[in-house]
Amino acid sequence: MTEPIGPVSDAAVRADPAFVSAAGLTKAFGAHVAVDDVSLEVAKGEVISIIGPSGAGKSSLIRCLNLLEVPDHGSLRIGDARVDFTGGSLAKPQVRALRAQTGMVFQAFNLFPHFSALKNVALPQMRVHKRSRAEAEERAMAELTRVGLASKANAYPAECSGGQQQRIAIARALAMDPELMLFDEPTSGLDPEIGAEILQVMRGLAADDMTMLIVTHEMEFARHVSNRVVVMVDGAVIEEGPPEQIMTQPEHERTQQFLSAVLGR
Repeated sequence: MTEPIGPVSDAAVRADPAFVSAAGLTKAFGAHVAVDDVSLEVAKGEVISIIGPSGAGKSSLIRCLNLLEVPDHGSLRIGDARVDFTGGSLAKPQVRALRAQTGMVFQAFNLFPHFSALKNVALPQMRVHKRSRAEAEERAMAELTRVGLASKANAYPAECSGGQQQRIAIARALAMDPELMLFDEPTSGLDPEIGAEILQVMRGLAADDMTMLIVTHEMEFARHVSNRVVVMVDGAVIEEGPPEQIMTQPEHERTQQFLSAVLGR
């Protein structure tokens, strides 16, 4: 279990209109409904942890927010970019407009094994933002420094630990200037000590008021860093609220069962 790493100030939650607004998002794979009529609003600077049992639809929801999976129904707005889903394919400009707002970090690091850490972080900037090599590498070094890996700039992924590779992936996402960071179980498969490195980086992002949606099994992180915890079961959001309320006084029976299992209560 990770140590408590300190609460984020309530100042991170704004009174402004939601920066992310999902309404009635539904995604099915054949007969299986992975995301079932999910509506969610996220304020600028808010940190939301999404928890629930395996197969609850948490990762599918995150992938819908980045259009890695196109929802069958509903609507999505991130900043000024909005898409209404009707089950048809999306135009590339719509996809680009939404993805331009987001950075995503997966369970798998998805680094290019034949590129150095520096090049892994610089190359997407050159391709997407058309930055010069010098510009992209300068920004890459800044982000590698931010995640504590300036000394690994010239190392290849195979020469880095799992935690270091995940931090490179975070640096790569940050270098794209996202307004929203999406994390899909970023510490999955890492031992607790290495996972703590990742959580510390994410805590720093939260302190900098980065808007974040985090699928996580790290209950202490969800409790102490999030502004809000969202519970998903069978593709639907069954409960959401302040972390302390969800962790200590959950209302839904299924939430109680899940927390009893993972917290040993």
